[in-house]
Amino acid sequence: MKKIFLVLSITLLATFAGATTVDFNSYSPLDTCMTSISTGGLDFNGGDCIGSHMYVFDGSSPNGNGTPALIFAGFGTGASMTMSLTGGGAFTLNSVDMTISWYDGNPSETVLVNGNPITLIQGLQTYNLNLVGVTSVTFSDLASGTGYWLMDNVVYNGGTTPEPGTLALLGSGVLAGLGVLRRKMLL
Repeated sequence: MKKIFLVLSITLLATFAGATTVDFNSYSPLDTCMTSISTGGLDFNGGDCIGSHMYVFDGSSPNGNGTPALIFAGFGTGASMTMSLTGGGAFTLNSVDMTISWYDGNPSETVLVNGNPITLIQGLQTYNLNLVGVTSVTFSDLASGTGYWLMDNVVYNGGTTPEPGTLALLGSGVLAGLGVLRRKMLL
């Protein structure tokens, strides 16, 4: 009985700690300009399909990893893309894989993420952002206004991650339950 209780407790804790990865592999339609894209528990909003463009590319970009990925191009319009949790609420954005367009003449480009600069280079790289408790994250257009940036493998934790106090309360309940079981087995 103790073993079953312990396995159930560990399983419950593991579900709180699990991160989700959005990889765009099952998104449809591909190669179609959209102002809003919702997939994997996240909403991506940006682009007007006139001066700025956002879409899930089919994976044939030379700078990608061969799978579908989100592409955003503001072309100097000052447009940006905002990511939020589907249905709202706070989340933690752990990391994203990003690169600049293969035809960009610059070896690197700056993108602002919630106002903080990150430098993108040619070739997909993982950027550890660790933005905790945010309700949205805004990614700017390329500083130069040329080309696009590509995003894939967005790793986040949704609003179900408990606070430390909640975990302590849960742990106390588990210990109390084990104590009750022990007493019953001794009697």
